[in-house]
Amino acid sequence: MLAAATSALVIDAETAQFWQIVTAIGLTVTPLLARLGRVIARRIEATPELPEDDEGEARTIIIGGGRVGRLIADMLTEHKQPYVILDSDPDLIAGVKRAGYRATFGDAVRGDALTRLGIETAPSVVLTMDEPVLAQRLVAKLRAEYPDLLIVARARDTDHAAQLYRAGASHAVPENLESSLQLSEAVLVDIGVPMGPVIASIHEKRDQFREKLEIDGGLKERPKLRTSRLES
Repeated sequence: MLAAATSALVIDAETAQFWQIVTAIGLTVTPLLARLGRVIARRIEATPELPEDDEGEARTIIIGGGRVGRLIADMLTEHKQPYVILDSDPDLIAGVKRAGYRATFGDAVRGDALTRLGIETAPSVVLTMDEPVLAQRLVAKLRAEYPDLLIVARARDTDHAAQLYRAGASHAVPENLESSLQLSEAVLVDIGVPMGPVIASIHEKRDQFREKLEIDGGLKERPKLRTSRLES
């Protein structure tokens, strides 16, 4: 563009050279500033704030405010179970709040975000993020710090589910498995099989897969759950 403008006598050669230098400097500095920004962002700890209507009750913590996290929140609301959604994406959290969900901005991996949200009394933590490595690390961290916590994690596939079980997940739900079971349920019901036996067989198949994943994952003993809190 500068060469064309110079050829058309729109700008003189000296001005074109100046802007070429400015452009070169910009192209050089921008990646460095981006890298610096990422470093600074990692050092800044996002402090979660509880919703204004929070009553200090024990609540399920949903880590991840995407489609899956919001669906789980809807189901908890349907059954009158308190929850809070935690996510490190401020834009996503802003949208989730506008949609009426109880949500807050924070990083579950670093700092005391989970402590501020009351993980000590939380009946469960649900990991819904679509980041396999991060989910596995977070499960291991939570299991080490809270041995009796109910940890339910979303898994990308059965291999990832086995890894989550090894890390200490109470339940790891593979997306491909659930999709297959739902498709099977739809087919069986639509071809005339009674709903009751279909649901029973789906649950049985899910338990079989779960047991197999636990064995493949090397899980010798399932983590004990906070039964007193769940019953209450």
